[in-house]
Amino acid sequence: MLLVIVKSDDKEVAKRVGRMLDALELLPGVYLSWSPRDKAARAIGAVKSQVVRRWEEEGAGPTLEAAVLELTEAQFNELRPLARAIVAAAAEAMYEEMGRLLERMRSGKQGRDLSGWYRDLAKRYQRLVDASIALDVEPTALARLRERWKEVSLEAGRLFRR
Repeated sequence: MLLVIVKSDDKEVAKRVGRMLDALELLPGVYLSWSPRDKAARAIGAVKSQVVRRWEEEGAGPTLEAAVLELTEAQFNELRPLARAIVAAAAEAMYEEMGRLLERMRSGKQGRDLSGWYRDLAKRYQRLVDASIALDVEPTALARLRERWKEVSLEAGRLFRR
């Protein structure tokens, strides 16, 4: 496991690193990652190149500082309760969002916004499930979320097949 810490005065810069990794955001700019170390280095390097390019083109830009720390098993075990709480909170929020999406799907309203919402939710759901598996945390909220996801997927199949 890796602990990736990204400090920048532009929040989007730190988020960009997180999106490039298989990681769970513990705090803003602090990621618990199960990506290989070289992938983390490449992600930071890519974001650094974008920051440098912005400085060269505009004469100003965000700051960027980053660190990649390999965690021992004991260190990872100390972070596991925090990761579990974050996964549980994300699962609860996603559960509610899936409920809203189901309501909209069942109301008969169609459109690109529903399919876009579904695709975005599918991507975020898969990322959360991957984090749960990689970090070996399985809060009960995630089990409820999996059941809700089955409902959403069935409804999406009915709605988008037409």
